[in-house]
Amino acid sequence: MRPDWCGKTFSVVKWNNIFSREVCVRSVIRLGGILLPVFFNIYMDSIISSLRTSGLGRHFKVVYIGCIVYADDILLISASVVQLQQMLDLCFSYADDLDIHFNHKKSNLIKFGHDCNKDNIGT
Repeated sequence: MRPDWCGKTFSVVKWNNIFSREVCVRSVIRLGGILLPVFFNIYMDSIISSLRTSGLGRHFKVVYIGCIVYADDILLISASVVQLQQMLDLCFSYADDLDIHFNHKKSNLIKFGHDCNKDNIGT
């Protein structure tokens, strides 16, 4: 059971010296909170570690580059669409367990190589 931090947090919007009604904030981590980056890094570290140990993704020599994270963006690098789907499934599994969400509307797929114009790159 988590503490009742959310039930005690309210927000009001001020516009041209007019205040809105109070609204209860129900998020666990307040946006802009001092601990937000720390908690986000803990969440992301578990996803990155699971991808690294899964055997999915790419390596450059001995360095794992299958998952590159910057701020709240994740870049997944894979040699095949099948492996990429497995990486996505793993990320979504962790996200579901951690109660975080990915915005599919901001997602993109870029294909490189001699087969990049084909619909299916194979395994």
